[in-house]
Amino acid sequence: MKRIVIFALVLAVVMVAAACGGRGDGSGEGAASGEDRLYNVCLCYADKEYIATGNEDLQALRCYKNQNMFCPQGKQYFALLDEALRENTLGVDGIETMVSDKIKFKSVKVKDGTAFVDIEGKGLAGSSLEEGILISQIVYSLTGSFEEVEQVQFLVDGKAAETLMGHYDAAEPYETGIYPVDM
Repeated sequence: MKRIVIFALVLAVVMVAAACGGRGDGSGEGAASGEDRLYNVCLCYADKEYIATGNEDLQALRCYKNQNMFCPQGKQYFALLDEALRENTLGVDGIETMVSDKIKFKSVKVKDGTAFVDIEGKGLAGSSLEEGILISQIVYSLTGSFEEVEQVQFLVDGKAAETLMGHYDAAEPYETGIYPVDM
C-alpha cells in the first residue's frame, strides 16, 4: 500500500512538472514550448518466480499496458528502454528487469518500422535465460508501445550483431521475443 501511495505522489509530481514546462529538447511537436509529451506505453518485466524456479507453467514475462511515460518527443524509444525498463517503476512485487547496469544503450532509432537498438558491447554477457528475457523485454515493450515499431534489430557498438550474449541469433530483426507473452 505504501508503494502505491509513493507511486501516486511521484506520478503527480511528474504530471505537474510536465504541465509547467518539462525539459523539452527543441525537437518535434510539443518540444518547441519546452514540454514533455505523454506516451502510453507497454512495459514488460521478467517474472521473479519463473526466473527462480524455471517453472514452465508460469509466463516468463509480465506485460503492463497503458502505463504513462513523460519525455520529449524524439526521445521516447530511448527513455522507454533506458529509464522505464531499467527500474521497476510500477512498484509491482514479483517482477524484475534484465536491463541491469551492465546493459548500456547507445541509441535507439526507428526507420521503416524497425527499431535499431544499439547496445554497448563492453560487459555484455549473461546466461541464455538473461539474454532471452532481455531480448523479449525490449521487443515486446517497443512493439507494444509504439505502433510505428514492427520489429527490433539489435546492434552492438553500432554494428549488426550475430548475438548479444552468445545464446540467441540476433542477425535478423525480431518481430516477437524469445518467450511468448499475452499482450
